[in-house]
Amino acid sequence: MSPDVTDLLDAYAAGDTDPVAAVDEALSRLEAAHEALNCTIRRLDDRARAAARESARRWAEGTARPLEGVPFGVKDVIDVAGVPTTQGSWNHGLDGDAPATASATVVRRLEDAGAIPVSKDATTEFAVGGPHPPRFGAVRNPWDPGRWAGGSSTGSAAAVAARAVPFALGTDVGGSVRLPAAWCGLTGLKPTAGAIPRTGVFPLSWTTESVGPLARSARDVATLFGVLRGPDGADPRSEPLPPLDVPSRADLEGLRLAVPGGAFTELCDGAVQAGVDHLVDELVAAGAEVVPGEVPSAGDALTIGYQIVFTEAATLHRVDADRWDTYDPVVVRRISQGIVTPAVDYLRALQFRVELQRELDAVFAGADLLVVPTCPSTAPRLPDGTVVVDGQEYPLYAAQSRSTMLGNLTGAPGLAVPTGLAPDGCPVSAQLVAAPHREALALWAARVFQERTAHHRARPTTAPPSAP
Repeated sequence: MSPDVTDLLDAYAAGDTDPVAAVDEALSRLEAAHEALNCTIRRLDDRARAAARESARRWAEGTARPLEGVPFGVKDVIDVAGVPTTQGSWNHGLDGDAPATASATVVRRLEDAGAIPVSKDATTEFAVGGPHPPRFGAVRNPWDPGRWAGGSSTGSAAAVAARAVPFALGTDVGGSVRLPAAWCGLTGLKPTAGAIPRTGVFPLSWTTESVGPLARSARDVATLFGVLRGPDGADPRSEPLPPLDVPSRADLEGLRLAVPGGAFTELCDGAVQAGVDHLVDELVAAGAEVVPGEVPSAGDALTIGYQIVFTEAATLHRVDADRWDTYDPVVVRRISQGIVTPAVDYLRALQFRVELQRELDAVFAGADLLVVPTCPSTAPRLPDGTVVVDGQEYPLYAAQSRSTMLGNLTGAPGLAVPTGLAPDGCPVSAQLVAAPHREALALWAARVFQERTAHHRARPTTAPPSAP
């Protein structure tokens, strides 16, 4: 089986299984998932099995740590000591596939809590490329292998959705945790900017990028976020945080929801919107109330956000311009846009960020959460990556990050929550957006929703039949 994080820890405590068996099963499931979906760059068999034996000893001795023996995947832009970090590319540094000398802060914190990395997961090239990275190829979606798992945390989402591992780490610059979470039926968190340190993570955009977990439930995401958050003394954006206090109540009395329209609901498939409405209805039934709240400039966030991301990415890759002919053409197109962006336009984009933050602050003066679609469609079709909205075909990038870029520009946290299946059999998702450092409210609302429904427990067609 491949249960949730909490369920697996309960099974260890009850003696129903042990970390050695769980890690062996995770590695076996990863092998099968990769054969079906192309989701894994490298399995960490020897390292994981050695760690599992140590975890089993700790459980036997009564010294188990909070995540003792829980296997997880790591997006391959995040360092794991002794393991190469490819960044999904042939062109990731002069050292080739040299192993990382130290683990990223997020990996170290999980290992210190007892969790066991079992894989380096596929990513789009440099976390900014298209669905077809030249080195490793596209990751297929567990719900429909003819579709993409989403990006850029593509392998992480596919492996969790296929029930190979209980959770995985991703990164998010314009939706790269939340979009694959949405398209694979998972719960995925982009935290407040700086809440989780990025030390040891290959950079893409220093002002918009965050690390975040992908799991099946909000309960597990809350547990993981509690381990991952807080300053490390190295990431300059990482500062002391208020305590994380996710309410345990089953009612949502006093929680105020804004459900904005405008750009958030334009070019949005009816099944996706129905999922948003379903989430709101359940939250209201649990005691929340709907209040007014709009973000007038949201329609400009996608274009301006990409302008910032591509310009910052260009500063990293410009020194390698003589090798761009081997890059993913999507990467080249994007960083080329960044290189030709005038400084005045980049600075104006940063000013827009401030204006958008003020609009969001005005909404949060009267609301606790925004509820919007995570993305406007179900998963893109391969090989061309088109999406379908109410029967009409659109290019992948037409609106995929329309709602998610809001959080990357403003620093606000966003939580993708599965809300059911569309008529095409693929997942739909809604996003709960909170004010900075108010992740607890989104996690609370999502947990209550998931206690009232079972969408997060739906099993994709390619998951093994024995998986719960």
